[in-house]
Amino acid sequence: MNPIHSNHARIPETRHEANPTGGHAPGRLHAWIRNAVAATLPALKRLGAAGLGLALASAAVAAEGSDTASYPNKPVRVIVAYAPGGANDIVARVYADALGQHLGQPFVVENRSGASGITGTEAAARAPADGYTLLLGAGGTMTINPGLFQKLPYDPLTSFEPVGMLASAPLVLVVPPSLPVKSVQELLDHARKAPQGITFASPGAGTPLHLAGELFARSSNLQVTHIPYRGSTPALTDLIAGRVDMMFDVVGSSMQFIQDQRLRPLAVSSAQRSRYLPDVPTVQEQGIPDFDVTSWFAFFAPAGTPAPIVEKLNQAISQIAQSDAIRDRLAPLGMEPASSTPAQLREMVRAEKDKWARVIAEAKVTVN
Repeated sequence: MNPIHSNHARIPETRHEANPTGGHAPGRLHAWIRNAVAATLPALKRLGAAGLGLALASAAVAAEGSDTASYPNKPVRVIVAYAPGGANDIVARVYADALGQHLGQPFVVENRSGASGITGTEAAARAPADGYTLLLGAGGTMTINPGLFQKLPYDPLTSFEPVGMLASAPLVLVVPPSLPVKSVQELLDHARKAPQGITFASPGAGTPLHLAGELFARSSNLQVTHIPYRGSTPALTDLIAGRVDMMFDVVGSSMQFIQDQRLRPLAVSSAQRSRYLPDVPTVQEQGIPDFDVTSWFAFFAPAGTPAPIVEKLNQAISQIAQSDAIRDRLAPLGMEPASSTPAQLREMVRAEKDKWARVIAEAKVTVN
């Protein structure tokens, strides 16, 4: 076997003198250390700080590349900041199942509900940035909460790496059949003739459905009174009974009432019509320009998650979103699969965050 050569000082193969206490002679050992350092310094000077940094960076890149190539090599946790059974939970589970099949490791949904989604979102922000924790983010937690709460334990733009959009759906503006209106313009005319305007319901103050109503009122110079409920079910019950005048609701939950003619749809809130309500025009089509509100869902990772892992997840999501199986599983919710680049998702969050902050401030929306 050939000897290994090195520029470093060779450990001297000399006989050590024992001192009276049984250790090695300190003078001889100290002299060897000085000689070793002196022999090594020229090599370190030639390498220089830049060269040393380049070597360390190359090693780090090689290690990261190896980790990315094998990612994921263990289960991935998907945090949902709301209780099981809702739209956030269903979308997370649809994509978790698909990603598990696509990437060969389980994606396990963990519900961490509480405090308007803050509890689970904070948990995701504080998780290790290694790609093994994802957050199912949505409008409420990522773009509305920053305007509602003065202090949040996370920042939607700096605490996370956007991964990609998953699904989106328009809202639908519905009224009870007892209200004598069949279009947005007729609703506005009716409201302006009413001495105290009209009422609109929502599942709670500060929810996306509440803010959609506030935006609609401001975009159309409409006098409205907000009636908050504890959830969508009691709000829809009173709407059907005619105790409130209008409501923005998600398409999936209102569809059956629309089909049964217990609610009348006036408009969808998105810029394009919904394939689930193709005969219902958009708000924009009915004379309110730039009104575009959608319910959306996306994956985010803790800030600092390696870019190659984010890109690998983004590519997988984009491929999954094109499948008929995903489209069919989202249909009962009135949703469509969606996809985006991480950069597009970041810009959407930034724009939506600013939009809702203005609405919240103008409407003086507060939460308990």
